[in-house]
Amino acid sequence: MDVSEELVGEDEVGSAASQTPSIHEKLDALISMFEEKIQFDEGKDRAFNKLYGELEMFKNDFVERRMKEVYTDLLLLYDNVKSYIMRDDVQAPGNEVARRCLEYALEEVLEVLYRRGIELVSLESDTFDPRCQRALYVEGASSSEEDGKVVRVVKDGFIKDDKVLRHQMVVVARSSGTGEEGVDD
Repeated sequence: MDVSEELVGEDEVGSAASQTPSIHEKLDALISMFEEKIQFDEGKDRAFNKLYGELEMFKNDFVERRMKEVYTDLLLLYDNVKSYIMRDDVQAPGNEVARRCLEYALEEVLEVLYRRGIELVSLESDTFDPRCQRALYVEGASSSEEDGKVVRVVKDGFIKDDKVLRHQMVVVARSSGTGEEGVDD
């Protein structure tokens, strides 16, 4: 008999042993704890993945909104250079160098836009297409065949990734039109 058994009576040792959990009970408790931890970790992983996805969407949308501001400025530059080219003093025969320089600048702006996936609206038909054009004015058509045809382009339109970045602003012929402004306001 060892010293601890001498200090504690035999009945007390037997009852102490019955109070301590068996190895099976300890393993069951550990398994339960591991299962809870695994479920907790899976929940954290799902929450993290959801937040990461939302952050990625926000980041992409944020970048695209900021880039749209830059695109708008580039389109304004394009419009301004194009309007300078059309001026009478630039079109004068003595200003060929200035005209060529402005045309080169216009081509460079288009190249910058093209590298960003932005292209001029290009239509195969001269029929008005409201998906990518806006009618600023209507003019009377001389025949029913001219009805709905684009008479002239006032401002070029641009697309990016098959989405209209800016509608092409046009004048449209109407056989029954009164020449009113702001048809598509």
